[in-house]
Amino acid sequence: MQVFPLRDKLTGLLTREGFLSKLTGSSCQRGLAVVWFNLDNFKMFNKRFGFERGDSILMEIAGLLTKIFRGELIARFCDDNFVVLTEWTSVEMNIESLQEYLYSSHENIALRLRAGIYFPSECEDIRLSCDRAKLACDSIRKNHSLNSCMFHEGMSRELALQQHILDNLDSAINKKHIRVLYQPIVKIESGKICEIEALARWFDPEKGFISPGEFINTLEQYMEIHKLDIHAFRQVCRDYEARIKKGMPLIPVSINLSRLDFELCDIYSELEDALTLCRIPPELIRIEITESINDEDMTLLNLGIEKFRARGHEVWMDDFGSGYSSLNVLKDYNFDTIKFDMKFLHGFDINKSEKAKYIISSNLQMARLMGMQALAEGVETLEQLEYLRSIGFDKAQGYYFGKPMNLDEIFSLERGIEYTS
Repeated sequence: MQVFPLRDKLTGLLTREGFLSKLTGSSCQRGLAVVWFNLDNFKMFNKRFGFERGDSILMEIAGLLTKIFRGELIARFCDDNFVVLTEWTSVEMNIESLQEYLYSSHENIALRLRAGIYFPSECEDIRLSCDRAKLACDSIRKNHSLNSCMFHEGMSRELALQQHILDNLDSAINKKHIRVLYQPIVKIESGKICEIEALARWFDPEKGFISPGEFINTLEQYMEIHKLDIHAFRQVCRDYEARIKKGMPLIPVSINLSRLDFELCDIYSELEDALTLCRIPPELIRIEITESINDEDMTLLNLGIEKFRARGHEVWMDDFGSGYSSLNVLKDYNFDTIKFDMKFLHGFDINKSEKAKYIISSNLQMARLMGMQALAEGVETLEQLEYLRSIGFDKAQGYYFGKPMNLDEIFSLERGIEYTS
């Protein structure tokens, strides 16, 4: 039986196990708050300044927590996550003092320590209290105007959904509640379908339709995303195998891989085994990876990308423009196609939005200079399509051409298919 340490070696604070053991069997008290702290972009900090500097920041935060929350129960749960059990009366003032000190002493690196606050009821399980404080903290990850947030019941519903997703993933795969649908990708010049994208959709008997944003984010957060991605591309292979056996034509299909797949399993071997079993030519399979890939170490992912390209797969960068790291990603990785995120085009007036036009056209020119094809996703109107055609986009995808559908429906669309030799 594995024994976990009760004290954190680096900071001297309690570990998660030490924190929970202190509270096991203790009597419940009123007027307490659980505060979950998370240091923003700490992995990128380590990458930029080195692990030694990162460790010194963690020790500094541990010291500040000990000083400001004097005499309270404080723990480093993992990595850059800290938890404090404290009196609720002074919790907001103490959080503000902590954040003000960090800002004033590290102006040059803009450290942001997010805080989620939860007020547990009497006799409530401390693990649930910590989960709710973390949920509050996570809820402001992308909201830089807030540094702290209190838990509310809407978050409780989110937590329940997350738990349902994690508890039912394997069952949903086995019972085919998670289906693979396909969305057409159109060559703008001809107007015909030239490729398709495979997309996972979860139709739950209890919760109804669970949106991809909900289950994909949850599975990535809890390191279960590889199970979904393996299921999805195996289903693609089975769907294509069925058409091959019937002598039906096929066009290339793109499948989505999370950057975490490269860490959680041998994703290359998993895909190649599925292709071999179903006798699918590798050139029919495109690999899509989101631009958030450079949040982690480059080496493992770069090796995986090059293995896929050497095998005959095109590798695409998905959601270009949706985050902050696009240019670094293009510099560090080799892609065949860039998928431009058109979300910022929704509802815009082409005749009035010169900035949007300039951003799109300049990024398209950059892709061309780097020898990459450009695909616009999220196209919803004829006006958007005409503009993309006018500046020279190669391909487009979105509800204007069709929602995700069954594979057979793709090949029956009136738009027609442009087959490659």
